Amino acid sequence: MKTRTGIILLILWPWIYAVAQETVPQEDTLLTATIEKQKSLTINGYVKDMQALTFFQNFNALSATNLIHNRINIRWKPAENVLLAAEFRNRLIWGDDVKYTPDYSNFLRNPNERIDLSKVWFSNPSLVLHTNVDRLYVDYTWKKINLRLGRQRINWGIATVWNANDLFNTFNFLDFDYEERPGSDGVRAIAELGDFSCVELAYAPGTEGQDKVLAAKYFVNAGGYDIQLIPGIYGDRFTVGLGWAGSISDAGFKGEIQYFDRSSDAKRQLNLVLESDYVFSGGWYLNGGFLFNSTGLDKKIVNPQQVNFNFSPANLMPTKWNFMVTTGKEITPLLSANFSALYAPGTHLLLILPSIKYSLTENLSSDLVWQSFFASIDGFEALNHRGFLRIKYNF
Repeated sequence: MKTRTGIILLILWPWIYAVAQETVPQEDTLLTATIEKQKSLTINGYVKDMQALTFFQNFNALSATNLIHNRINIRWKPAENVLLAAEFRNRLIWGDDVKYTPDYSNFLRNPNERIDLSKVWFSNPSLVLHTNVDRLYVDYTWKKINLRLGRQRINWGIATVWNANDLFNTFNFLDFDYEERPGSDGVRAIAELGDFSCVELAYAPGTEGQDKVLAAKYFVNAGGYDIQLIPGIYGDRFTVGLGWAGSISDAGFKGEIQYFDRSSDAKRQLNLVLESDYVFSGGWYLNGGFLFNSTGLDKKIVNPQQVNFNFSPANLMPTKWNFMVTTGKEITPLLSANFSALYAPGTHLLLILPSIKYSLTENLSSDLVWQSFFASIDGFEALNHRGFLRIKYNF
């Protein structure tokens, strides 16, 4: 534990030193030089407080958990073509989720991270304080080539809810409190081929909980569509994918396909995502999405544990056929509302996901989010319900 703390402090030192240099300039420093240095360093973040209530089945039991979540984002440009970035999540969590989940702090670390740069400051049966470095990279640009090394988000997804092409950082659409989305330890290189095309190569060595990934992406804009082709190796499986984004008339049209070859412990698999969205003249937004997972469940479940929401590039949903509709509207400049419903035939899995957001001030907002889960087991019944009230301050 002492060694890990020392590593984190060592990582922080260049940014701490830079802040000291920025905030306390030397007497012989010219004013113009001071202004330029201040532009090269940016620090921002937020503080949230979120109360979560979980109601089991027909509201016959209740658990409560509270989260105070602080994020700090630091970016420093020591030179025009060099960027250093570090981002930290500090979370104080207490309540029933901690109390009734054995070794709760072990679940707070992102499984994509090969090097452990997290710190449990203290933990007891009902309270955990945890810090994790979820971005830490060096970015270098030379002419039309960009290199990035370290903990980063390699985002190849196109669609909104499900990203079949995202081999490195699978996003859990139910985790609305993680807007930045998870990253992974790896290296990425991008070479621009022209104004509307590029080649990207990325490698992540993987961890015990995540397979290694080596993949390439060719991107081009043709016929009014953004198109990408992705071949690679996921674990010990060959994979190839195709993605596109464009429009049909006034409606957006996106799609992603990813095929995984069989391996010693997995059979062939195909994930297909189709999505369309439209904005009406009255300000209403409508999005419709479809996911086909060839290895997913398509029959009535006998145990709720079969519905596994531990997402991975090969498991975007536990069910085979999935349909999702989302609608939203900005009711006033300060108030907006969204409603999503997901249905999976066969299992009759149904998710109801409404939310309301209100801006209290320029930097202060509040969210009310609800998540209800239903499925057909002994008849169509509720699995559980979760309600969240979140206050967020940006700085």
